[in-house]
Amino acid sequence: MRKGKIIVIEGIDKAGKTTQSNLLLQKFKSKCVKFDFPDYTTPIGKEIKQFLDGKRVYSDQVKMMLLSANRWEKKTEIDRVIGKGTTIIMNRYYQSNLVYGVSKGLELDWLVALDEGLPKADLVIVIDIKTDTLVTRSKKSVIDTFEKDRELIRKVKKTYRLLAKKFKWYVIDGEKSVDDVHSQVLRIVRNTVKI
Repeated sequence: MRKGKIIVIEGIDKAGKTTQSNLLLQKFKSKCVKFDFPDYTTPIGKEIKQFLDGKRVYSDQVKMMLLSANRWEKKTEIDRVIGKGTTIIMNRYYQSNLVYGVSKGLELDWLVALDEGLPKADLVIVIDIKTDTLVTRSKKSVIDTFEKDRELIRKVKKTYRLLAKKFKWYVIDGEKSVDDVHSQVLRIVRNTVKI
């Protein structure tokens, strides 16, 4: 049986990752499932929620290790799903760790090593929005500790572009309407992976 693919939707907070992941899931619902990272339902996910909400203080290294461990908690399930030939749409995956970690001054090789052995992404699409758009969209909801740091967000945006070139991720314009962004996502998915 043909293995399922892993399609990752990335970008800064409020870029539209959840919306676009859900639209992709609706489009290919008989052939896909969706995973969200961080997954706050797991023991490690609950700990991640604590530091994102500012209730725990950890070094950047520990934060990145916890975020990686959260993905490792789901490895067996990911392997099982793609092993059955089902495609997974990931609302964030290990690419987020690379981008946020590098933006905080951590070594790329060290960050890559944290997730070595996890199933690899077949396609990564980065939805790019302006920092001001994040601020506008955040007014309607709660913002976490990463979102509050404007300077970090600027670095993250830049790092997404740098790593997209390095790892051949697709970058699309998230400033357009939801339908326009969805059309961009669909075009890339259809041109690069067989679902």
